[in-house]
This record gives sequence, structure tokens and C-alpha cells, in this order.
Amino acid sequence: MDKRDKPKAPPRKPYIWEIILAMVILIGVLVYSVAVLGIDVHIPFIVVAALTALTAIRMGYTWQELENSILKSIASVMQAVLILIMVGMVIGSWIQGGIVPSLVYYGLQMIHPQVFLVAIFLVGSLCSIATGSSWTMIGTLGVAAIGISEGMGIPLPLTAGIVIGAGYFGDKLSPLSDTPNLHCAIARVNLFEHCKNVFKYTIPSFLLALLMCFICSRIYAPRSTGGMSSIAEITETLHDSFVIHPLLILPVLMVFLMIALKIPAIPGILLMAVVGSLCAMIVQGANLHDTLTVLLYGYSGDTGSEIVDSLVTRRGMDSMMYITSLILCVSAYGGVIDVTRILHVLVEKLLGRVNSPSGIMISTALCGFILNIIAVDNYVSAVMTGNMLREKFIRRGLSPLNLSRCLAESCAITSPLIPWNTCGITMLGMLGIPVLKYAPFAFLLYIPPIMVIVISLLKKGIIYLTPEEQAELLKNDSAA
Repeated sequence: MDKRDKPKAPPRKPYIWEIILAMVILIGVLVYSVAVLGIDVHIPFIVVAALTALTAIRMGYTWQELENSILKSIASVMQAVLILIMVGMVIGSWIQGGIVPSLVYYGLQMIHPQVFLVAIFLVGSLCSIATGSSWTMIGTLGVAAIGISEGMGIPLPLTAGIVIGAGYFGDKLSPLSDTPNLHCAIARVNLFEHCKNVFKYTIPSFLLALLMCFICSRIYAPRSTGGMSSIAEITETLHDSFVIHPLLILPVLMVFLMIALKIPAIPGILLMAVVGSLCAMIVQGANLHDTLTVLLYGYSGDTGSEIVDSLVTRRGMDSMMYITSLILCVSAYGGVIDVTRILHVLVEKLLGRVNSPSGIMISTALCGFILNIIAVDNYVSAVMTGNMLREKFIRRGLSPLNLSRCLAESCAITSPLIPWNTCGITMLGMLGIPVLKYAPFAFLLYIPPIMVIVISLLKKGIIYLTPEEQAELLKNDSAA
């Protein structure tokens, strides 16, 4: 037989030294690029993907297999990209239409600085639960909160951290969100049982974060007349530059209408952009040319006030292209990593000997966070963590509800804490605040995983299977 006719040998698993090398390349290239060269991480991620691809070819993978995995990875984030683009359009149109300026105007008049952070924390949490979308809430109400905070003299990273934490708190709990549905699909548990279980054990985290918001409100509330004069300048300038009316706040309620009508996220967010454009033309008197231009390039303020101009000069579809291109670069790397199974083998090696219930819970939470750092996407980290550890939970007699809770409290909410994660990138694009600046104040992003560890060490909150339930799940998994 001709050697060329021999079937191709299947790719092998990565060696330990190859896994270590891949991690060293990832961390080394990113740290050097950001800390030493001071450049954006787009090209570094392409470099990392190329170097990792060379390792994959050495393992026996063909370029076609790598390319297919890259395209699959990019396809998996296209919905997020489209939502991001739509949110850019919403932000631009809502500013031009006077919706965000009205929110800022009335917010500055009605919310006292001493309770502002607590109020935005509670309102943001409720809105994200009601809408099932952290990005929608952060991209609309969050932008308005940043504007109000700027007028009050409250540090913008503080407000951004609280808003983002509130957004992801609701996103991980809402049955309308794709995140809990993904976690339930991975763990194969009932959606409403999952939400009930997560809610029950996240209450301590929520109350602790609320207390910290109250303390920050007392510490950072402006007490000088200069801060109040800044508020007066903003409100007067907004009133002179836009048509301000209470009815312009009504479009915010569209998110609840979207829920009632069960409108999917992308057309629903697009509808919000349309409403913003209609407000711009009908209420603010903008012409069609300017309205369509704002959807693409965003709104540029020219009010004569530097602080107001910085507030209302925001977003548009074009401003999201930087973020979109970065997401595509990151996803390409994720595709290479996924096909090589480097992370799968790494996790198997690290967690192979962990068998105690509390140890499994803690390891799962830590694994979700670590994979968010390495796999650069919370969906990827959730799928990998869940698929690798579900059987371990069942064989140890632990309900998969424990797994879905760990995914919610680690993979879902820690991703915005990582600058190169797709969620951290998106938060920067929406609010303009670097991740490392808002992270210390994003209480609802890092308190819950700590609480999972503490509660697990106390051997509380762990749901066990009966022998019959365990046998049934193992039987069903074998049949599948």
C-alpha cells in the first residue's frame, strides 16, 4: 500500500509541557503587550492564536480543522456582536432623542447624592431581572447613571462598578436571560428550580453589596457647593440644549414591553433605537440625515459646556467596531484553544483527585473563574466547566443544581472583571471605564463566588441526590 493512502492518524492529546507552554504564551504576550508596549490587545491575541495553532499542528491537527473551529467560535459570539452594535445605536439615538438627557436631568434633580448609589444599585438589579439582559440595562440606564454621577462629582469607576454588578446580578437570575438557560442546559436541570436555588443563596451576597453601596454613598457623596454648582450647570445646559420632558423617560419602560410581547433581544433593541430616532426627529427637531448619521457615528455634543459635551458625546454603531474587532480576535484564539482540548486536559489534571462535596463545589467555582481568564468568554468557560464536571457531581451524589449554581456564581458574573474577556471588553465599550478601575467597586461580581467558597466550607447549601436519583441520572447519561 502506498504511504499516501494510509489513513491520517487522529490528533493526540496535548502533553503537559505543551499546556504549560500555551498558558505561558498567552499570559506572557498579553502582559508584555499591555504593560510594556502599551498597545491594544487585538494584535497580541492574533499572535497568541498563531503560536497556539503551531502547537496544534504539531499535535496532528490540520489547518482545515483549526479553521473550522475558529469559524465555529466566531459564529458563537455573533449574537453578542449584533447586540453590541444595536446597543451602540440605542445609546446614540437615545441621547439625540433627549431620552438620556431627560433621565440625567430629572435624576440630578430628584436623587440626593447620599442615596444615589443605593438607588441605582436597586433599580439596576430590578431592571436587569425584569429584562433578562445585563447589557441592555448597562447600555441605557448605566449610561444615564454615569452622567448623573459625573454631575454629582461621584467617581465614575465607583458608579460603573455598581451598575455593572447590578446588571449581571439580574442577568444570572432572570429566566428571560440566556445565561441561566445555558447553565440549565449544561447541568440538565429545571430552569425555575435553578433560579430559585441561585436566588436563595445569593441573598447574603446581595445584602452585603447593598451595605457596601450605602457606605460608599456616605464616603463619596459631595459635600461642597462646587459639586452642587456643577449639577446646576449640567441641568441648565441640558434644559437649554434639549427638549426635556417627563414623557421622554417612558421609552425606558420599553424593556418591560419587550418582555410582555416576548420580543427577541436583537429586534427588541433595534426597536429601542427606532424609538430614540423618532424622538430625535419629532421632539428634538432633528432631520432624517442627522438622525441616521447619529445611528452610525453617535451623537457629538456642542452645548458650550465641557462637562455636558463629554456626557452627551457617546457611541453609535461605528464606535462599537473597536470592540467588535477585539471580540473576533479573542474568539479566533478561543477556537484554536477549544479544538486542541488544552483546557480540558488541564482541568482534568488539576481536579482529578478532588472528591469531597465542598472541594468539588470550590473547585468548580475556581475553575469557572480561571477559565474566564484563559478562555476569554463566559459562555466558553461555562460550557467547558459544566461538561467536564457534571459527571463528577453525579458520581459523588451531588445534585446538578449545585453545578448550575457554581456556573452562575463564577462563570457568569466574574467575566466583566477580566480586561480581555469579551464581557470586560464590552463594559469598557459601553461605559468607557477601564475594567481595572471599576472592578474594586463591582461588589456583586466578586462577593458571590467568595460566598460559594465560604458556604461550601461550612458544608451548607449543598444539595444531595438520593440513591434512586443518582442511579437514574447515571442511567440517562449512559443512554445518551
